[in-house]
Amino acid sequence: MSNIPLIVPVVEAGIDWVSCSAERPMMSAALLALGRDLVQQEAMSGATLTPYYNHGYAGYKAGGAAYGNCPRGTIVSVSGATARESASELLRCSDNVSRLDVQVTVRSDECGAEYAKRVYGRLVGEPRGRGRPIAHTLITSDWTGDTLNIGRRVSDNFGRIYNKSAEEKVLEVPLRWRWEIELKRKPAQKAAWAYTSASDKSHWSLGEVFDWFERRHCAPPISKVLRVGVDRSSRGSHAQANRIKWLKLGVRPVVVRLAAEFGWPDVLALLGVPMRYSDAYVNETMASMADLDGAGEC
Repeated sequence: MSNIPLIVPVVEAGIDWVSCSAERPMMSAALLALGRDLVQQEAMSGATLTPYYNHGYAGYKAGGAAYGNCPRGTIVSVSGATARESASELLRCSDNVSRLDVQVTVRSDECGAEYAKRVYGRLVGEPRGRGRPIAHTLITSDWTGDTLNIGRRVSDNFGRIYNKSAEEKVLEVPLRWRWEIELKRKPAQKAAWAYTSASDKSHWSLGEVFDWFERRHCAPPISKVLRVGVDRSSRGSHAQANRIKWLKLGVRPVVVRLAAEFGWPDVLALLGVPMRYSDAYVNETMASMADLDGAGEC
């Protein structure tokens, strides 16, 4: 492999997992409300709602979201698209972050089906430096694709490189490969603070992942100058589509029904929508007969 980073498309960069908790009463109440809302969104999008228990916390989980509550506070865990979309709000409501996963996904001709094997072969052939050697584990699979683990899963810093296209059973060329870091305890708390402070969350995620793997000699084949050019088009994911469907079928009819009873100005004010549009325009574009008919079914 060349020592000069290749310029390849960054498909996605962001948070992939958040596990956080809050004990202070106000923070716990805010985190609980957000956790319940995320689980409800997942359930209304078609995910199965089931009880959730974790170290004395009790609540519910659905899809990529789970929450639990007990006398000492609240805990929330989210993954995938739910984590990417809600990470900032969750972290602002948390006293502690026990786990934070950050990922970068790229699509490149350089990253073929044998990419993990090539990187593994290069890493195990490198001379060891000072200190404890980093563990490198290659897991091969014809069904879910290859995965290269960097470090130990129980440690505070763990990374993996895997074939995202194969994991999702998607036939595509070039393949999508994902670089993902799993941070726990102090590293997770430190990264969470930096993430919430960053003005460009995708930019921060790309830099965090690139630097983590670069220090371990297996950075994504992307140029640092490309960090500002993250392609956000992949945010139209299946989970995102489910949320849009939930807004249209679950939320919109209720809003229209309330507007018919109390008027658009009051309802929009409660939703935080600036009143830059006249009542006539809002009613004409949103309160169609189809909407009103749908509202009666809720």
